[in-house]
Amino acid sequence: MYNPFTILSPELLGAMLRQPMYFVRQHYPRGKDALSEDDLPLLLTHYAHHEIEKERAERHMRLLFKDPYRCLYDSTKPEDLEKLLIAANQPAGYRIYINLLPKEWKANAMLKLKIGNFVRHRMPWWNYSPKDKLQVTLKERYGELFIALLWRGQQTEVHLNDIENFSACATT
Repeated sequence: MYNPFTILSPELLGAMLRQPMYFVRQHYPRGKDALSEDDLPLLLTHYAHHEIEKERAERHMRLLFKDPYRCLYDSTKPEDLEKLLIAANQPAGYRIYINLLPKEWKANAMLKLKIGNFVRHRMPWWNYSPKDKLQVTLKERYGELFIALLWRGQQTEVHLNDIENFSACATT
């Protein structure tokens, strides 16, 4: 599984906490690293500290109702801030990510191939050809990754798992 997100560090957390924030913690299988296979991968998703974003953070928590690692942190609460600082130091047994991209995202060659196959087989009405220019963007929604596709005025979003797990052989 492809993981585009950044490892949380004390410096990064410090920069983010120049303003109060909410953070939602969840299990993050994409963060599983072959080098640290025993570590539990977690993702923190950040939200600005105002009413609309608080509602989004609470919705995120509701969507994670089955996740035993879910937690909502409020950086204005000293006990939550302390836990965030511990997380930023990457405690033993954990690998903690933040929903930030380290650089501008671009699909690699393998993902481009999978996207093209997915569009041709699952969206035949697009009449897509690999020679055509397909605009591809990575989106994050409540800790889940989606690929936004734009082609000749048509657009859609597809869960990244669906593209990664797609097999043209299984559909024929």
